[in-house]
Amino acid sequence: MKKSVFAILAVTLSCCWSQLQAQSLKDLFGNGGVEDVVESVVDQLDVIPKNIEGNWEFAGSAVKLSGDNMLMNAASELAAGKVEATLDEYLQKVGIREGLFSYTFNEDGTFSTSFNRTSFPGQYTFSQQEKTLELDYGRNEKLKGIALKTNVSVGTSSLQLLFNADKLLEFISKVTSSAGDSKLGALTSLLDQYDGMQIGFELKRMK
Repeated sequence: MKKSVFAILAVTLSCCWSQLQAQSLKDLFGNGGVEDVVESVVDQLDVIPKNIEGNWEFAGSAVKLSGDNMLMNAASELAAGKVEATLDEYLQKVGIREGLFSYTFNEDGTFSTSFNRTSFPGQYTFSQQEKTLELDYGRNEKLKGIALKTNVSVGTSSLQLLFNADKLLEFISKVTSSAGDSKLGALTSLLDQYDGMQIGFELKRMK
């Protein structure tokens, strides 16, 4: 009798544990399933020029908090989300959107930024140690003297470029002729609240 009770109890606990595991996995990975999570991990490539070369189109904004004054995880996520929403609104307003903004990186160390059918060429330098790109627009009349250092993450179909916030806002205001815009002032005030914040672009590979 005792053996039967223990056997029933074991089966019941096993079933409950299986259900809990299934529910936990569903909560963790969402409706997309484990496959989407695995694909996102496998998608990441080494940050080397060969994997960065090609044409990349704007797909959205990117925000990251870093530095010594990092907020707690939950607060950090909330802050990044707030900044990203404001940045998205600003980029849309000045015309940086899918189909109108892109980057091209060439094998010979040259690159170009395209905005609203205008191309801004320059030279890029890659740092293997830091996994960064230095984007120098050289003597371009509109962007003269602008050089941007960007942290890079690259996948088979995605590229993320993260910049110092102040430097990127200066670049955006010049390339879009939006200096003095009220939305830019609001975004700048918001960014001033956080130390070590980087902002940038999510890009997708153009076929």
